[in-house]
Amino acid sequence: MIFLMLVLAASILVQAVLYPFFMGTISDIKANVRLLEGCVVNVSTLDTAIKRNRGNLEATSFQVQVVNGSLNQQLRTIQQLKNAMMETRAQIQMLINKWEQVRDLDAQIPELRRDLEKGGALSTKIQELQNSVESIGKLLKYNGGILQMVSKGWMYFHKNFYYFSHIAKTWYSAQQFCVSKNSHLTSVTSESEQEFLYKAAGGFVYWIGLTKAGSEGSWTWVDDTPFNKAQSARYWIPGEPNNYESNEQCVSLKIPALQGWNDNSCDDVLRFICKKPYTPSEL
Repeated sequence: MIFLMLVLAASILVQAVLYPFFMGTISDIKANVRLLEGCVVNVSTLDTAIKRNRGNLEATSFQVQVVNGSLNQQLRTIQQLKNAMMETRAQIQMLINKWEQVRDLDAQIPELRRDLEKGGALSTKIQELQNSVESIGKLLKYNGGILQMVSKGWMYFHKNFYYFSHIAKTWYSAQQFCVSKNSHLTSVTSESEQEFLYKAAGGFVYWIGLTKAGSEGSWTWVDDTPFNKAQSARYWIPGEPNNYESNEQCVSLKIPALQGWNDNSCDDVLRFICKKPYTPSEL
């Protein structure tokens, strides 16, 4: 009993001593609890703010990424513009160089024109020289043909060759001989030709190619040259042709004069003159 009383007294004493302490402690604990509750509220609010800020940060990060993408695109665009600008500068420089070349060529135009004119004059001179060479070549060929025929005993006069025979034949035999030489007994078509013939005859009598068919026939040239009666009248010996004994149908160059023709019997045996035109291509 006493023990219980002592325990109760001790309990009361402990409560008397410890109560204030516990009460203070409890008050401190409550204060701390309220402080903790405030801290929890603050932490909750801070967590909410952090969450909100995290969302804003994520949105901001996305926007930054978008901005970075846009900046990268702009940088690429700027680089492309730089490249295009460099190409444009290069093209501009090329155009400047071309323009300078054009200016140089433009400055050379007067000189080129003078050179062209000189070239044209030179070309004309060359063409003239070529023509001269061709003319000389033709002349040499022409003269070469003449020399070739002259070496064979022919004489040349006014684009015709003449052969003065050294043997005598009848008129018809003489014509056959001339034909064998691609020629005919000579015709006379001008006063200069008549003069050439009688001078070359040297005083000998030569058959020429004038004949007629029968006593009443017309005079004709054996090489088919048209007979000019009025012109030929100047070449007859005065009093000729007389057709002596009605047997003179062939003509000879009898005397060395402009009026040197005489009608003869075609059977007379005389020297003769063959004539053929000069055709260079045939030589």
